[in-house]
Amino acid sequence: MSKATTTKTKWIRKSFIGETKLPIVYEPAEERDLEDLTHWIQKNQKEWREDLKTYGAVLFRGFPVHQATDFQSILFATEEKKLGEFYLGTSPRDQVVKHVFTASELPPHYPIMQHAEMSFLDNPPKLLFFYAEKASETGGETPLTDLREIYKDVDPKIKDKIQKHGIRYRRRYDGPSTTARFSLWKTKRWDEMFGTTNLEEVKKISDKNRFKLDWFGTDSLTITNEQSGFRVHPEAKTTAWHNHSQTFHYQAAVSEVWKIFKRQKTFRSLGVALLLTLLTTIKRISGQESHDVHVTYGNGEEISAGEMQSITNVFWKHLVAIPWQTGDVLIIDNLSVSHGRLPFTGPRRILVGWSD
Repeated sequence: MSKATTTKTKWIRKSFIGETKLPIVYEPAEERDLEDLTHWIQKNQKEWREDLKTYGAVLFRGFPVHQATDFQSILFATEEKKLGEFYLGTSPRDQVVKHVFTASELPPHYPIMQHAEMSFLDNPPKLLFFYAEKASETGGETPLTDLREIYKDVDPKIKDKIQKHGIRYRRRYDGPSTTARFSLWKTKRWDEMFGTTNLEEVKKISDKNRFKLDWFGTDSLTITNEQSGFRVHPEAKTTAWHNHSQTFHYQAAVSEVWKIFKRQKTFRSLGVALLLTLLTTIKRISGQESHDVHVTYGNGEEISAGEMQSITNVFWKHLVAIPWQTGDVLIIDNLSVSHGRLPFTGPRRILVGWSD
């Protein structure tokens, strides 16, 4: 870790890990208790929020954060007016306490591509909070990417198309008649996503978020909606790449798992890459209608495999993957920085909260 920088508070020092400035790291210069940390966060809003706006993420490391309720007390200390209780995202999660959820219940070999949380919504979360209750033995990093740099670096032809047409998403979901909690391509069921089986409530939530609903089969559902693809930060006025193309495109997962194999060099990562390549090839041959999760430009034009590969390459060029340490708390500016998950081995439990 680089030499600590000065700070207004003597007992907290700031530094960076290696050459990257994502995230900025806060550590205690002397032993303190959790109440000292929450008090500092509450009383030094301007300082940590300014760092968050500049760097995109703040990592609190080495503080006495031992359980979900400790983590939630940090969420309260930020004085965010609306902490998340309702999750409209795609990954299966379990609620732990009122404002704290498990980050994902997907299997450990399953990679999660870079994304800004719920970027397909009109009003995605403003801040994300992660807590490493238990760091994994190997892997399991939550990689970060500065979406402001992605916006600058992506092929201008792709940016021009998104600027002109936006992004269109299509997601198919199984219903409560399906006993499995998630599937390889669909992830979780729609009743878990909406938190209800009441169809009137589902329609109400969908209308609020401009979701177009198409029912098929016994109780399966297709959701279609469109977004701009970029977002301007309300305070910093910076422009960021802000869409789920690199998560929902059929080619993205294949590109991801081969890059993970190159990084991890394990037989498991090779097996996952080979299997997913085969399954994706079959999907591609079957045509876009076979894709349970699909993304195009807003006018319906396909994002080609080559375009998607170039987007993935830009993400991995800027990607930062710092291993978790048990007790870490990470705050992310969701309008500036994306996150994901690398495969892992051994017990791992990462909790998450957010502010709307």
